[in-house]
Parts: sequence; C-alpha cells; structure tokens
Amino acid sequence: MRTLEVWPAIDLLDNRPTRLYQGAYDKRREYNQSLDQLIDELCAHQVPRLHLVDLSGAKIGQFSAWEALGYAARVGLVVEVGGGFRDVDTVERAFREGASAVVVGTALVADLGWGRDLLNQFGQDKIVVGLDVLKGRARTDGWTKVGPDAVRLWQDLRDQGFCRVNVTDIEQDGTLNGVRAAFWEPWGRVAGDVGAGGGVRSLTDLDHLAQWGLKRTVIGKAWLDGRIDLSKITWEDP
Repeated sequence: MRTLEVWPAIDLLDNRPTRLYQGAYDKRREYNQSLDQLIDELCAHQVPRLHLVDLSGAKIGQFSAWEALGYAARVGLVVEVGGGFRDVDTVERAFREGASAVVVGTALVADLGWGRDLLNQFGQDKIVVGLDVLKGRARTDGWTKVGPDAVRLWQDLRDQGFCRVNVTDIEQDGTLNGVRAAFWEPWGRVAGDVGAGGGVRSLTDLDHLAQWGLKRTVIGKAWLDGRIDLSKITWEDP
C-alpha cells in the first residue's frame, strides 16, 4: 500500500500556471487553465493540499503571489508555499494569508543563522527547507546559482532543528522522464521528513519513491498533462 503523501503543485510565472524544463526559465510551458480553474479541479477530486510556488518571486527574491495563496486557502486547501521568502516579515505575512507551511531555500544557504531565527519564531512544522539539486549541489536564486553540497547542507540544517525538506531533482524536473533510483535512494536513507520532486510521470513512480523511503512527493507536470489521474490517488486528510 502506498504511504507517500502527494502534493499537487502549481508553479506561477507572472501569475500564470507554468512549468519549467530542468529549471530553465527560457524553457517553459504555460498552461491555458487559470489558477482558479486548477484549484477548482483539485477541489473536485477532494484533494486536500497544494504546493504553490512563485517562480517570479524565486528569481527576484520577493514572493508576490498573494492573491493565489489567499484564494487557495479560502477554498480550504492546506497550502505549502514557496518562492522568494527571504525575510521574516514575508514569511509572517504568508501565515496570515493562510499558508500552512513556508518553503525556504536560498536565504538559508546564504545565512544559516537566519534559519535558527525562523525555527524559534514559527516552529519546525511551519518551515520546510527547499533544496533544488543539480549534480549533487544545491541551486539557489531560482536555480540560477550554484550552492554547497546538498546532502551536507541538509545535515547541517537538521542539526539546527529543521525536520522537513523538499528536494528537487533538477535534471529530471519538468521532463516526465520518471524518477531515478540513483538520485532518490540516498535521500530515502537520510534522517528527516524528505519530500521528492522532479521527473514524476506515473503512479508507478509514486510507488518507487515510497519503496525508496521518501515520505512525500510533489507532482506538477504529471497531473497538469493528465499523466496522473488525481481520482486514482487515495487522499488522506493532512
């Protein structure tokens, strides 16, 4: 039985649902459906949760998709939101606007001390580390800059008290090429609550991730392109 917690994802670029290919902003696909239409589809399938990313915010360093966050929260979705959270005030506002958790990546790489401040103010369950990984190294600033070794960075963050991390396999992200055992099996063995993203294309991929020890997964293009039927997933309350 699959125990993987599934989070459908909507990525926004200039407020339009968009999927990047391998993290490249110049290789993207915009979808005809509006954000509201996609959220309504999730509600129709009784999906309880949403992973919402502001790609514009991730690149410029300032989250801006407040209207999208507010709408998703108002219709009852549990929203995990990321993209451009670089200061406490913006994180705090996200919670006021209805976010259940905020994903933070770039700012943690730049200042690990800031991570301790976040934990002290908001708690472990509210802050999710976002590690976007290419060739073993974390990428920052909307995947445009090379950071430190990703596993070592997560170990340092675990030592600080973080317990949840979302890892993205950038080489597979947006490709629909499937998940890679060589990438994910090591992450399935590290300590903490590890979520997986990048390359998921089928229900079989979800089974593989669960077998490799991953706790959660984010699915974007697979459900937007109809590769994964949301009605085939057993949705448990968050």
